Amino acid sequence: MQYVAYQHALKCHLSFKQQQIRLMTPKNNAELDVTSIRVQKLIEKIENGAIKVPEFQRGYVWKPQQVIELLESIVRNYPVGSILLWEAEKEDKLQSSRHIAGIDLPDVPDKYPVQYCLDGQQRISTLFGVFWQHANSIGSSQYNPEQGVFEVYYDLKDDCFIHANELDVIDEKRYFYLRNLLSNEKQIDVFMTQGYEKEQMQKVSQLSSKFLNYDIPIIQISNRAIDEVGVIFERINNTGVKLNTMDLMTAWTWDEEFHLRDEIDELLEELETHCSFKLDSTLILQITSSIINGSTSSRSILSINPALFKNNWESVCSSIKQAIDHLSTDLLCKSGKFLPNKQLLCGMSYFFHKCPKPTSKQIDALNTWFWITSFNRRYDGGNTTQKMDHDLTVMTKLIEGEKATAIESLKITEEILMKSVFSIRSSLTRTILLFQAQYSPMDLVSGSRINIGKVLSNYNRSEFHHVFPDAFLKNKHSISDKDERYRSLNFCFLSSASNKKISAKAPSEYFSNLVPQDKMVEILNSNLMPNKPSIYSSNHFNMFIRQRAKLIISEVNTIIKNK
Repeated sequence: MQYVAYQHALKCHLSFKQQQIRLMTPKNNAELDVTSIRVQKLIEKIENGAIKVPEFQRGYVWKPQQVIELLESIVRNYPVGSILLWEAEKEDKLQSSRHIAGIDLPDVPDKYPVQYCLDGQQRISTLFGVFWQHANSIGSSQYNPEQGVFEVYYDLKDDCFIHANELDVIDEKRYFYLRNLLSNEKQIDVFMTQGYEKEQMQKVSQLSSKFLNYDIPIIQISNRAIDEVGVIFERINNTGVKLNTMDLMTAWTWDEEFHLRDEIDELLEELETHCSFKLDSTLILQITSSIINGSTSSRSILSINPALFKNNWESVCSSIKQAIDHLSTDLLCKSGKFLPNKQLLCGMSYFFHKCPKPTSKQIDALNTWFWITSFNRRYDGGNTTQKMDHDLTVMTKLIEGEKATAIESLKITEEILMKSVFSIRSSLTRTILLFQAQYSPMDLVSGSRINIGKVLSNYNRSEFHHVFPDAFLKNKHSISDKDERYRSLNFCFLSSASNKKISAKAPSEYFSNLVPQDKMVEILNSNLMPNKPSIYSSNHFNMFIRQRAKLIISEVNTIIKNK
């Protein structure tokens, strides 16, 4: 009955895996085989170098308790999940792979295929590390485990597995070392030298038999290109650690003179240090793919010819830097923290790659596209890849002379602006702040120009404050809803010193006593705030919010008109 239950669980597990893989569009000769393999045979294949861990896989992350739980599951004949292997022929072999369990293993000759483990690395690494008798670590690495995690014994008295580091003294007559478990010769040697009794020998033999006779289900795919493999890996792991395309591309493009991870890390560090733009490797790969292949999808990224990638890398870096420079100088986006959506950088990088010396008309069209896309919050929903790819088409049209307003219209409404709650994590909040920055805002109290470059390059929450103070709205206007008090339109650029002077004062009070009267209209205009004194003298919060929404939308329309 136990075996029948196991087979049923196995079929259900395989059925789910197969359904995921069938989502792919395979090559005509693509194959998928479902088999099983015994633990000892699996260890032999790994030992011979026939099974490898691809570079795009994560390192070994299992904790000691997870090692014990896997061993216990096998002893109890529980299903432990299937192993997914990709059989790669000579032309598909990855130029870079890692040793399983961090142990030095041979490479198979080019004429023989290699099986790369796409799913199940932690399990096969554990079994190999625990049972292989000649474990020689290749040294420390961020990917390799501490070898102590594989030093496991079986307690013949308490019938349980235990790690060596949990034992003060290892009594070899009580604790049987698992590296000796799968070899009859090793077993006999221990029995003889330690003087095992018949009952102890039977326990060891029974334990050994459970591991030797345990079948691990194997799903093997073959005749699949690297881009298909990447998508399969992502689909199968979509409930766990998702595929990092960066890792896969590192394996695919690796050679002695070009290590993609190092190149991208160097670029990311430069952009963060010198430009205050903290980006990620996935976005860099998407930008690269947009420039080389005209698409940002994972499949497109993984289909990039390695030589083409290397040859275009310098140009890609230059385009990204030019796009960031434009954001910083023309749009005053001094930090990536204020970029409404990071995906905007892809379209802009593509624009400057195709048009490194744009005319003023093309720049106007690009900026108009930026504001329309940002205020429309186009990237707040899903289908990000499709939207980024659409932007590439738009960039081509802008370069060819089309107006951005002819391609997409402004959809933001007063109601949307009025309901927006201030949060630097909100793309609309960042858009509103960045748009305000275009008008060189003046401090409400001092009347001096805000140092936008300083504020936007080093985000500091203390530089943004309520126009209608939070405490005033809560205590005097009885607005208990924090979201209502924290409307995005109730914030402006304001120094901490000026905010302290305003404190919880009503607008009717501080606009009369603190705001420079001779500069009031100029100050209000620079902050995109309605310049009707009656709104402030009457402390009319709702009127202020509505009028400011009207004003901002009017100004956006003015900036983008006919561009």
